[in-house]
Formats: sequence, structure tokens, C-alpha cells
Amino acid sequence: MVAGSSSGAMVRRETRRSEVGFEKSSSLPPPLPKEAVKIDKKKKKKKKRSDYSIEDILKILDLSEELAVVKEEWAEMEAKQKEEAPNKVKETMVEWEARVKKRIEEENKAYREMMRSQDDDESYWDAIQYRKSWNARWSGTRGSFEDTTRIPPMRFTHKPALDYSAAATPTLQVFFVKVAVAKGALQWPLDVFGIVAMRDVLDCNRNIVFHRTRDNCQTLTEEDRNLVLVGPTRAVALWMPEPVIIDVELKVKGTTESEDKGLSNLAVPLLCDDTSYLRLLHSGSYTSKLSTLEFRLGYITSSVEATIFIRVIQGSWPDGLSAQFAAFTTGFYGKGMACRDSNMSIDDERIVLLDSRGEKVAVTADGKIKLSRCVVSVESNAELKVSVKAWKGDNNVVEKAKVFTALKAGVRNTTLDIGFCNMEISVAWSLISQYPVSANSVL
Repeated sequence: MVAGSSSGAMVRRETRRSEVGFEKSSSLPPPLPKEAVKIDKKKKKKKKRSDYSIEDILKILDLSEELAVVKEEWAEMEAKQKEEAPNKVKETMVEWEARVKKRIEEENKAYREMMRSQDDDESYWDAIQYRKSWNARWSGTRGSFEDTTRIPPMRFTHKPALDYSAAATPTLQVFFVKVAVAKGALQWPLDVFGIVAMRDVLDCNRNIVFHRTRDNCQTLTEEDRNLVLVGPTRAVALWMPEPVIIDVELKVKGTTESEDKGLSNLAVPLLCDDTSYLRLLHSGSYTSKLSTLEFRLGYITSSVEATIFIRVIQGSWPDGLSAQFAAFTTGFYGKGMACRDSNMSIDDERIVLLDSRGEKVAVTADGKIKLSRCVVSVESNAELKVSVKAWKGDNNVVEKAKVFTALKAGVRNTTLDIGFCNMEISVAWSLISQYPVSANSVL
């Protein structure tokens, strides 16, 4: 129906359509009645339906009145278009050209702004390519790229491993991660959020080492640049020839979400060249456009997994008392810093389980200390030392420790008296799985 036709004409057309069986929703003309078929006397052929014009059809349906209305409205529309035509031509030649040019410039500017922090950041594109590669290879069996590892700690602590499904395994120890350098327009302090994770061949999913959401950033200062680690949540297996992947997506919070800046995007493969040597991994510092991240990593041969728990069993933790709970892996045979050209011992390398950073130590109602991280790797023939350090200001520093011999399964408990309270330290031991786990595996 043409806009502007009278309501009476509209009603009459609808009535005629219903009488001749011509539905409103149809886009084709109705079948022609037999008496309407004309014979061409010269060619002696029936006139095809396609030979009928709209005017013919309207006449056949006795819509002459409606036809006059349509012609009148069409003439008005053509006259209006002719009146507007000069302005339209002018806009097309001048204003249109200027408008299109401006739009293209704005789009190019927006694209340059979007790519400015990425276009010369090789690490960013490596991370993008790794994600594509991961999705192509693993999405069918290992779930989503963002999925975290399904393998829990203490998997074989209370139940024996079947056949050879678990064993002492080479693993990667994570000591610390810090923002060594902030570049570009970034200035300390930095409100950092995002993810740092390790991916190993056991499930290729994220084994979370650091995780903060935008509304729970960690504030880094020039004096304290270390990320507060919350993992790994299980031992990181290192199997040749498959690498462990350092997976990083970190941002710096801006005033608004649109002003957030990409601090670091990494997908770094770590390979072990030869397990018989101490200098094993090419790790250390990894640079992107706005930052350099420093990793302190260690390689541990034939290791088992230790999960640590600490709770107050007598007395209480005083308010205003700072604390640091840490672990050390000591006295084992095959050990080395995971740094290029380094044979340094990691006996004295501290694994921070919790640093209160001057804040109150979180203790549950049943006395459990809420550690930031609790899983470490220990060489199967070595020892694990767990230390507790407490202080107030610069005075009255108390530090004590307990040593555990590595086991392949089970839980070992001991008590530690630090003066103002007695604490129980428990370590759950487990072998490490030898078989990869898919998204549908029953654990």
C-alpha cells in the first residue's frame, strides 16, 4: 500500500482482496479468472500472466478508483523528489565528500589509538597467535582457553595411584613474579589486575599463579613490585618435549575502564634442554611495550607435591602483629635456578606462602591461617622447611621453622611454638599424575 492513500480506499482494497482470494501477505498477483484471459487475434496465443501490467490487474479487479488515487500519489511523490533533487546533488558533490573524508579520518584515528599500544609489541602478537593455536589444537578436548586446571592438589594423598598413573616427576617451581620495569606513560604506583598462569601438558589449562579482578587490584609501588602469588594450585609438571607455557594477561587500572592499559600479554614457552644438568631453563625477564616482568623459577628433578596447612591450636594471633609464612626446599640432589647460565642453589630461595604486608593476619573461627598459596614441589629424596616469622614494627622479631622429609603419600603434622601461640603445621604429600586429563575426564 502506498503511504498517504485514503482510509476508504484502503478498506475497499482489502475487501476486494478477500473477495478474489488475494491474501495481503502475498507478493504475487492473484490467479486471473478464466473470463479475463484474452486471445491475441494475430498470434492466436493466450496472454501470459507475466504480460499483465499492474494497471491491467487493477482494471480486472475493478479497482479503477484506487488506480486513480495511486497515480495521484505517485505524481505527488515525483514532484517532491524533483524539488529536493538540486540540494541532494549539491550535498553529494561537496558536503558528502567532506563528510566521508572526515569519517574516514576519524576511523583511522580510532584505529591508530587502538593499535598504538600493540602494533610494535611483539609479545602481544605472540600471545594472540598462541591463543589461536591453542584453540585449534585443544578446544575440542580441553575446554575453553580461559578454563583453569581441573586437576586438584593432593590427588593421590589419600588414595594410591593405579598402576603407573602417578610418580615423582620433574616440575617447575615458581618463587616470585614482579614488575621489574614500567615504561611509557605508566607511573608508580600501579593498580594491577589480570592473570598470570602456567600451562603444562597434564591438561593445558591455566594453573593460576596470580589472579586479581578489576575491582580488587593489587597496588604495586616502586619499592614493592612483587605480585602476591596465589599459586600454582597444583604442581607444574615439566615433560619433554612439551614446554610449560607462561600465560600472562595483565592490565593497569585507569580512571575508567576505557582508560585501562595493557601492562603485559605473554605466551612464553619454557623448555628443558637436558634434565641431567642444573642449568635447565631460559627464563628470567620478559619485555612487552609497557613493562618488563621478571620471573624467578626453579627446576626440580623427580619431585613430589606438598600442600601446606597452618592453624593456631593454642592462644591467638595478636592484632597489629605482621607475619610471613614461607617454605624452602632444601638438601636435595638435583637442583638449580631456572635462569640462563646459572648454577645457583635454591636451598635458600624463599617461597612466600603469606605476607601480611602490615595488615591483620586472617584467621578463621577454627584457627586456620588463610595462606595466599600452599602448594610447592619438593625433590622426592629431600626435605621441606616451613618457617613462621612474626614482628611488630622493627622490634621483637620471632622466626621459627619445622622440617619435613618428603613422602609420596599421606599427611604429616607437627606443632610449632612461637611464644604467643602454638601452631600446627600439616603437609599433605602426593605423587604427580603421569597421564593427561581431558575436559571430560573423571578425577
